[in-house]
Amino acid sequence: MVRPRAARGERVAACGQVDPGTPSARCPGPWGTKAPVGRLKHVKNTVQRNTVQRNTVQRIAIATAATGAAAALTAAVVPATATASPASTRSGASAPAGSALQRAADRLVEDGQPGVIALSRRGDRVTRVTAGVADTATRRKMTPDLRFRIASVTKTFTAAVVLRLVAEHRLSLDDTVARHLPGVLTRNGNDGRKITVRQLLAQTSGLNEYVQDPRIWQDGGRVWKPRELVDIAQEKAPLSRPGAKWNYANTNYVLAGMIVEKVTGRPFGVELQRRVVGPLKLRHTFLPVADTGFHGAYVHGYLDRYGDVSTAISPSSGWTSGGIVSTVDDVARFQRALVTGRLLPKGVQKAMMTTRPVTDDWVKEDYGLGLARIKTTCGYAWGHDGGWPGYRTWSYTTRDGGRQAVITYNQSSPALEARPAFRADITKAIDAALCR
Repeated sequence: MVRPRAARGERVAACGQVDPGTPSARCPGPWGTKAPVGRLKHVKNTVQRNTVQRNTVQRIAIATAATGAAAALTAAVVPATATASPASTRSGASAPAGSALQRAADRLVEDGQPGVIALSRRGDRVTRVTAGVADTATRRKMTPDLRFRIASVTKTFTAAVVLRLVAEHRLSLDDTVARHLPGVLTRNGNDGRKITVRQLLAQTSGLNEYVQDPRIWQDGGRVWKPRELVDIAQEKAPLSRPGAKWNYANTNYVLAGMIVEKVTGRPFGVELQRRVVGPLKLRHTFLPVADTGFHGAYVHGYLDRYGDVSTAISPSSGWTSGGIVSTVDDVARFQRALVTGRLLPKGVQKAMMTTRPVTDDWVKEDYGLGLARIKTTCGYAWGHDGGWPGYRTWSYTTRDGGRQAVITYNQSSPALEARPAFRADITKAIDAALCR
């Protein structure tokens, strides 16, 4: 899923985070939910796991429904056994154990996060540090190479695929939804003839969110069809007329994914591979649909008292709005190529970076087309954040690509993320990675 905005949801599914991507209520959305090929590779094991976990997921759904989009969660504090992972840099140096970045990662663990991975770039020098554990059951320590659900950071990937098609004149940002998906948006005042592709990517369509609907959580293992998610959203009248207001909804990016499939005649995952993943050699990045596995060593994600929910929720509920699995290095590589203009031609890049000021939960930013600009102590940086049950990620890159920050941790807890002190520690961690 993707975090719903109510919890900002990149991102709420189980936490109301469908991508609720937000430390607060961006609930890690289940989505942010960020196609993979080989999607059924682990179906047998997944079915067995889901059989055991279904009751837990149903309890999560009940808790989520009872609290709106963000379940009332209590932070499960894990002893801070933070250890620095040697930094991988072009010069071969290691991150000092007492560095600002290491201290910031350690602090997030002390706050209650099981584990943290942080990547920092200064020119050609890339530093990676970790703290805490990737698996609380085995006490396996965090390492920088582990895979995780990037939640709503997926939206930037989806926008990039759409914009590459725009650059090829396969579609236009001013095309209406109805032009490519006739008959899809027709209910309760939702009108695909009046909503453009640009408005989908800019989160100004006026469409409602689907991730907060109890049905999304009643069966966490259910494989959803994109049209089913859109239909849930359009059971309600629009929140505003198209283009009038900014309102974060994962529905917009599900529709964007559907348009890509209609225009190309191929699954979105194939287009993601052809246009982004393959060219940039992102070897650990894929978009699962039915498969809840990670296809490699991964970070276990925890949803408060419900424990490990890493493979409990179908990524289909997030799909192109928050279902991608990746690593900090792949996210950084993609974002740097995008922000510096190596992935899109100049005109399309300018459209992507044309922004409007918004407040996304407690985060003030300028939102463009799947890419947001934030102000830091060392200037502006571009990126996105995301949340999915058990996962939360922040990723930013300066316009020249000289500075980067990718930070991820593995527990969804709206209660913890609502604390001013924790929010301040997140800000300090981003600052340490990007500016110090």
